[in-house]
Amino acid sequence: MAENPLSVLILSSKQVGGSLTALFHGIVLRRLGHNVQILERNPLSQQMSLGAGIAAMEHAQAFIKKYDETKTSYSVTSPNVQYLDQNVKVKSTWNISIAMTSWKILYNVMRANFDSMKSEICAQPPKLVGRGSAIYEHGKEVTEVEYKDGLVTVKYRDTGTETYGTVHADLVLIADGSSSKVRQALQPNLKISYAGYVAWRGTALESEISEKTRTTFAYKTTFFAYKGGYIVLYTIPGEDGNTSPGHRQLNWVWYNQHPQSSQEYIDVMTDIDGHRHRSTLPIGKVDPQKWDKQKAFALEILPEPFAEMVQKTSKPFISAVNDREIAKPSMFDRKLLFVGDSLATFRPHVASSTNQAALDAQLLERLMRGEISAEEWEAKVLAFANFTKVRSELWGAYYVFGVATPIFVSTFFRYWKTVVVQAFWTRLYG
Repeated sequence: MAENPLSVLILSSKQVGGSLTALFHGIVLRRLGHNVQILERNPLSQQMSLGAGIAAMEHAQAFIKKYDETKTSYSVTSPNVQYLDQNVKVKSTWNISIAMTSWKILYNVMRANFDSMKSEICAQPPKLVGRGSAIYEHGKEVTEVEYKDGLVTVKYRDTGTETYGTVHADLVLIADGSSSKVRQALQPNLKISYAGYVAWRGTALESEISEKTRTTFAYKTTFFAYKGGYIVLYTIPGEDGNTSPGHRQLNWVWYNQHPQSSQEYIDVMTDIDGHRHRSTLPIGKVDPQKWDKQKAFALEILPEPFAEMVQKTSKPFISAVNDREIAKPSMFDRKLLFVGDSLATFRPHVASSTNQAALDAQLLERLMRGEISAEEWEAKVLAFANFTKVRSELWGAYYVFGVATPIFVSTFFRYWKTVVVQAFWTRLYG
């Protein structure tokens, strides 16, 4: 336990990159003996599965190994990565093993480790003793953040009761995701730009897929690329967390080009109620006519196994792929920190959102223990953010726009410049 426990406030949102980031950091800080309060922007009624598959990369796996006291089976292992051609023949294979999971499973496992919340995923959460206090509140929308006399003050509105409250904290972490309202208020000049394409997403039950298609995918991460886009598919646990064959889900992400000024982009991002979305068009809001059009396009352009997956998906959603300028990591004499997607948002190709959140939390532990300085913490989180951001843009430039385009060439040179700078930094400072 910390000799002088801090009062820590974490501002979160329902977004994949928000809620998990908040929980990772909350778990670390509680174990160090600090008192943690998480204010979740969305009401409890909206805290549901986001229909999102997640790759648990090296930092996420290390975090779970160290901090998960439930020992829940949380992932399905993809034995390698395969690339298919139009005739469903394997073009190439990468021997990379990846742990695939979902937002719902990780959220419930982390809640069990943060405040012993029971769920169908973790029916018997651990008894968390010998650590700081934990509070998790929903429906708290931040209205103001200010710094005075060494304390950060956060004012919020309770969206359920329409009442207002104030919290004072020694340390505040901004973990409200890629569309961070707090970041927008405190760092309003950060640029955001649409990358020129969207990601259709969905899942289908393994039990509803033909044997031929299941054999083709064989639990492997599988790609198919064509001029103007690509689709990737992988197996994740079932909605109830079941990792047994026949009870799992197949998750897919399909990237389509839509220029920003085009009517097709406006149409795709406009929901069934006529509301245009800038970031994510959620499950249940996709216009059925537009979904039928996308399914017809799948039959036209995708190999049969991928087309079948799209046809058997009942709850699609859409994300516009955006590039956001990386935030300044700290403010208010380092009493306020930006972490996870609130600090840096990557294109989804490199599956690094959860990985960044886990790394940031582990680096914060080292900072709180005095193993690294505040300057070193900032340098390390920015090094990962800068390198991963340009790597994700390079991937998109290559697979969505093609090798010969000016977009790819410019991104390629930025990537190698980042590699050289990072290697130089590592050589100097470790």
